[in-house]
Amino acid sequence: MTTVVDQLRAWQAMGGPELWTKAWDHTVLLVEGPLDGRSITVDGGVIAEGAAGLALAFYLLAAQHGVAPAEVTDEQVQALYADDVTADERQVNWERRLAVLGHDLADTGDPVVHVWRIISHNHQTPPGSYDDTLDFSMTRWGRGYTAGMVKLRGIGISL
Repeated sequence: MTTVVDQLRAWQAMGGPELWTKAWDHTVLLVEGPLDGRSITVDGGVIAEGAAGLALAFYLLAAQHGVAPAEVTDEQVQALYADDVTADERQVNWERRLAVLGHDLADTGDPVVHVWRIISHNHQTPPGSYDDTLDFSMTRWGRGYTAGMVKLRGIGISL
C-alpha cells in the first residue's frame, strides 16, 4: 500500500534546487506524523497534493523573504493562498513567482515544475447531471494544491 508520505518522499527524491529540497524536508517533517500510514487511495491523493503545495509555498516564500523554509509563517502561507482572488488568479500569481525564480513552466525536466503541473491541474466538474452512474463522493474537482490544503487544515495540520 502506498501512503501519502511515500508519495511525498517520491516527489522529494526528484531533487531540485537546494531551497526546494529544504522546503520538502520541512514539509515532510511537519506532516509525516499526522499522515503516518494514511493510504494514497480515496482522498490521500488530494492530501498529498496539498502537502506538495505546502512545500511549494515554503519554497516560494522562503525565496521571496530570504529565509529558511522553517522560518516561513502560517500567516505568510495563508496570504499566498488568499481567498480574495479567483483560483485562476491564484494560479497565475504562483506561476509568476516560479518564473521569477527561474523556472520555465514548459520544462517538464525541472522537478519543481513537474510537481507544480501535477498539483495545479484543474479537475473540472463533469458536465451533465449526477445519477447512479456517477458517485458524487468519489469525484474530485479543483486544483490539488488548494483542495489538499483545505484537507490538511481539516485534519489539524498547521504551522
